[in-house]
Amino acid sequence: MRIAILASNFIRLPPEASFVPEGYSGAPEHIMSVITEALVLRGHEVTLFASGDTKTQARLISVTSKATATDPQIGIRHHIDYEYLLAFRCYQLAQKGNFDIIHSIFDTRSALFASFSSVPTVSTLHSPLAGIKKDILSKVSYTQWYVAISNSQRLPLPHLRYIDTIYHGIDLASFPLSEGEKSYVILAGRMVENKGITVAIEASGKAGVPLYLLGEPQKNDPYWVDHVAPYIDRMHVHHEGFVERETLIRKYQQARALLFPIQWEEPFGLVMIEAMACGTPVIAYNRGSVPEVVQDGVTGFIIDPDNTDRPGKGSWVIKKQGVEGLVEAIQRIGEIDRRACRNHVKAHFTVEKMVDSYEKVYAKIIASKGDALQS
Repeated sequence: MRIAILASNFIRLPPEASFVPEGYSGAPEHIMSVITEALVLRGHEVTLFASGDTKTQARLISVTSKATATDPQIGIRHHIDYEYLLAFRCYQLAQKGNFDIIHSIFDTRSALFASFSSVPTVSTLHSPLAGIKKDILSKVSYTQWYVAISNSQRLPLPHLRYIDTIYHGIDLASFPLSEGEKSYVILAGRMVENKGITVAIEASGKAGVPLYLLGEPQKNDPYWVDHVAPYIDRMHVHHEGFVERETLIRKYQQARALLFPIQWEEPFGLVMIEAMACGTPVIAYNRGSVPEVVQDGVTGFIIDPDNTDRPGKGSWVIKKQGVEGLVEAIQRIGEIDRRACRNHVKAHFTVEKMVDSYEKVYAKIIASKGDALQS
């Protein structure tokens, strides 16, 4: 197949710590980079639309010489304009017959172009369907196809033209299994309030287990300054900042558990499958995609954060809620077989399974010739 991957020129692919601005994770860019390289290895004719400093085996087309996040003349303030320019270039070439299908990292941006192209677009939804995004997509819901990254992500807009739910996948070889006794717990990702950092600090403190925070906060963020930083004492709570992948993997391997007490309906959570691949169980609140990713009592523990009626509520191994449930989970984490965590990822969350699914989606859309799309 002739596949156009419409990525972003905001963060260089593949993302590394020095290319990811504060407040961003780089996860969507990482996934699109992984998909791109896997498709090239499978013999597809792949064209990647990204920044000029991107590293790829695909044919690279850019409208900027480097990632706009690292260009002081563009930066965060103007990067969206350059993403529209990148999308324009992609659809311009599509109209000349260069591609069979466009796979977009964007949701609303490519949706606005897609209806003017005879080449179909499939968009992977990397963000929650809320606010302005929800409003816009509800008005252009049939201009492109959509892949959800979890079934829970679909709930706010159940009538979008979904063609599949495809979970993120990782390269198992890059996340070696580590067994044996472990000493601390970790929380990895963006250091923002909806990750439940203060909840993790309280739970790990009550359990008497050191906590490592892996990720960079936004500069002068009041939540971090007032509610997190005062607890970082290098004895109980350690802050490692945004670490390179090699260091992150080592921290996964050495951790007793990954804490994931999220305060929102997170669509996926790549850190959960990365940790489990290393054998590290996940202790997470029952929100968003968590029940789709974590197997309660087998690869970790799912905790109800409160009395809110959610799917699965009350059926988990640990009946306590909130912080007390997290504390019990930390204390009982030795019941989880670390090898079972890795086997769960091997069965459901590998690059191979993810790319297999995308190939099937591309073929299905191409075969339909876009007949089901409406403007």
